[in-house]
Amino acid sequence: MNFEELLKRIRTRLPIQNPLHTYVHNNILLMFENKDFHEALSEASVLYRARPYWQLFRYLEKFEEGKIVEQDIHDAIDHYLGHYQNFTPFLDKLDISAKEFSYRLMFSDIAFETDETVADIKQDHLWELCREKTMNTQIVLSRSLRKWRAKDYWEKYHNENVVLSTQPYVIRLLSSYLDQGQSFWTNPFINKGLWSFFLYDLDGIKNFSTGWQKTLITKTKKYENATTQEIIEKELTEMGIPQEEWEGYLLDILFDLKGWSGMVNKLELEPWQATVKSPSLKLTDYIAILLLVESSLDTFHANEHSLDLSVIYGRAENLELHSYQLALILYQMTIQFKLNERWMQRLSPEEIFQVIDGLDQAYHVDKIRLWHEAYEHHFYREALSAIVGHQQHPMKVVPYAQALFCIDDREESIRRHLEEVDTGIETYGVVGFFGVDMRFEGIKNQKLIAQCPPVITPSRIVKEVNAHDDHRKPSDKINKLLGASGLSLYYHSRTLLRGFIATLILGTAAIFPMFLQVFFPKQSQEFRKWLKNLVSPEPHTELIIDKGEGNHGYSKDEMANIVLGTLKMCGLKEPYARLVVMMGHGASSTNNPFRQAYGCGACGGNAGMPNSRAFAKMANDEGVRIALAEKGVVVPKDTHFISAFHDTTTDEIHFMDLETLPASHKEDFAKFKLHAFEAAKLNAFERCQRFSSPEAKMSPELALKHVRERAEDLAQPRPEYGHCTTAIAIVGRRDLTRGLFLNRRSFLVSYDWTQDDADGSRLFQAVIGAIPVAVNINMDYYFSCVDNDNFGCGSKLSLNLTGLIGVMTGSQSDLRIGLARQMVEVHEPIRNITILEAPLGRVQKIFDSHPRLRNIMYHHWTRVAVFDPEVKQWYIFGQKEFKLLNTDRFNIKHFHTSKELLDKIHNDENFAEIGDD
Repeated sequence: MNFEELLKRIRTRLPIQNPLHTYVHNNILLMFENKDFHEALSEASVLYRARPYWQLFRYLEKFEEGKIVEQDIHDAIDHYLGHYQNFTPFLDKLDISAKEFSYRLMFSDIAFETDETVADIKQDHLWELCREKTMNTQIVLSRSLRKWRAKDYWEKYHNENVVLSTQPYVIRLLSSYLDQGQSFWTNPFINKGLWSFFLYDLDGIKNFSTGWQKTLITKTKKYENATTQEIIEKELTEMGIPQEEWEGYLLDILFDLKGWSGMVNKLELEPWQATVKSPSLKLTDYIAILLLVESSLDTFHANEHSLDLSVIYGRAENLELHSYQLALILYQMTIQFKLNERWMQRLSPEEIFQVIDGLDQAYHVDKIRLWHEAYEHHFYREALSAIVGHQQHPMKVVPYAQALFCIDDREESIRRHLEEVDTGIETYGVVGFFGVDMRFEGIKNQKLIAQCPPVITPSRIVKEVNAHDDHRKPSDKINKLLGASGLSLYYHSRTLLRGFIATLILGTAAIFPMFLQVFFPKQSQEFRKWLKNLVSPEPHTELIIDKGEGNHGYSKDEMANIVLGTLKMCGLKEPYARLVVMMGHGASSTNNPFRQAYGCGACGGNAGMPNSRAFAKMANDEGVRIALAEKGVVVPKDTHFISAFHDTTTDEIHFMDLETLPASHKEDFAKFKLHAFEAAKLNAFERCQRFSSPEAKMSPELALKHVRERAEDLAQPRPEYGHCTTAIAIVGRRDLTRGLFLNRRSFLVSYDWTQDDADGSRLFQAVIGAIPVAVNINMDYYFSCVDNDNFGCGSKLSLNLTGLIGVMTGSQSDLRIGLARQMVEVHEPIRNITILEAPLGRVQKIFDSHPRLRNIMYHHWTRVAVFDPEVKQWYIFGQKEFKLLNTDRFNIKHFHTSKELLDKIHNDENFAEIGDD
């Protein structure tokens, strides 16, 4: 391939690394979704130097706990063998079935070490036979590798720490160049490129450089008139690396600092993602720098140790087993797989070695996969059994209020509590931006913020303004003054003299507020709010949504289409309730670099309050109502839409723009508000069962107090657990799950198949808007859970912000990817299962027609189950097609309320029946 093709392939393997202010959940291995899940993990684990599953002992613990049972193991083996029919090509030599071999493999413990492991011999005759078969022999396992980098060689044979030698220099270079405002000085090379900055930096250190850096300066001078592409090609050629190995070699170098590499790639391709302004970037410049640094270090060490680099590049590092290890493997295999010793006698030494090599592959690759499949199968059986066996609970009364929540799994619990507290409330789940694809300009933040999913380009601008012109000028002046003074202090504190003075004065002044925030977080919050309202009272605002010049606002017809699309998609139909509450959501917390990860993913990681306000204003507009009627949807004059906001960290619920609420609706609203606050209190109580604070588990009142203090605690690394334990996405009518305890594990997407068009257009919108999001979040948590150091970002406690774009561990490290350990410590790494209530043909057509949906289903990044309401039958997607689903009935417990369940068994149940029936 040519260089451009090579660069394109490299880009598709680099991590998706968004700056923190635009952080949204992504499948970390999104670029691998065109491959089978297990095969993709095998490839990615090498690049990321990461473990793609739990460690084996974790699955064995689940087996002991009953979270994996014999049936799960047999189901997992059947499923795995159906996909990997030939993973054991040597079985014809063992007189054992593939299923029996897989079962015994899972419980085997065979020594493949290359050292002299002491054998525990109890069958002397068998041991002598094994020794005889392997005497004076050795084999090289097929897992052996050819190493093209010298890095491991220096560390293994000469105790030279390459990471400590070169990475500090590269990190310093990148963090300086990509800085978005932590530094006082503006980057003078912002338009000149990273390569120019690199040359300038080398010129600055030439007089005091030592060791490999001198070699780097000398080597770089040779390429004074060369392009960075020419440098890359020349260096790789001189190193003797075959062209077919270039991609792997360069990826290996890039993944030494995978976070920084991902950020360079992101800001080159999408410079608008930068916090302020992205400097000029080219991935080729960055690769050339890394390659020159590595080559210079290799040359320096080779000269120091008088070595020939041509011998080191491309060296074979074989995994060899000698006669003793081979005999021990045969002995253990014969006993643990319950084989007759005659199996060895009829095989030649070459055939025996084929068996050992095949067993080695199965032991190191397939064994952990089988355990993981068994673990997931247990949960899938439990989930499907609960939902299939659940008796549907239709609304028994005409609701006086209908609440539209985001599909977010954190909203599953508060919806359930709200319906239990007040049976006159009906809830729905819709994608949380409510179809309002806007860029939003807040009254206190004039930077436009995309309030829609990252896959959607915002089409309009919506502004927040003061509702009363007579108050506009004073509040604007105060806000501008406070903003300017805060910005001035921020920048001047980074200069030498003024920084010293600012630190001395402001540091002393900050002691008392910090003391309050650490030891009395709730009181500290109340004091700050009081002071803020005293200095700069919160103005009364409104949104300008009507179409104006340029891309400002929407026409009445466009508004009607937005309202119609959301109402139709969730299946909300006549009779409409008197109150329709649009419940956006977000999260507030202190000292949290992952704040965006707790927000509404459908709103780009931001709070959904602006979308809720915009939608409610549209739906209440008389002109929009007329346009809706022309489209065949008549919303009664008696129906009023209300904007609301749920803070998933504090469990506070806010209502906005209530001045438009008719007097005739105030009694209904007061009832809804009272019951919403009660549901939020119960929701906090349910959430607190996962926290370690015992007093928070005593009552809903104490739980609510605890979560609100928790959000304000400066030292709290766990303001909430976010999407922890998410594993299900359900697309269908609320009747399918009303009265079912789902333990905050499920996205709930409202869709009524009876209101859809024949082509399934509404189903397509519901699926494409929700399922990729659910898979992204599920996979982000999955990978950060199984190997937090390499797929995630380690502990929050040691993270520091760098360049206003990301976080590093300590003062200098790779730019961290994934989620923090405190965000995933109670998570269970289970792939999402998507459950749809719709005609099977409609579902099949949708998943087949969309590239990503097709990938995640056919390559098993999610499991898909379907309830076809036309034939009243359940199906599940197997290897390549849907098949009838047979579920085993789990013993599902029954409780009158969710509160009763939590009082008795806390979080030990994933599913339970709730209600009086």
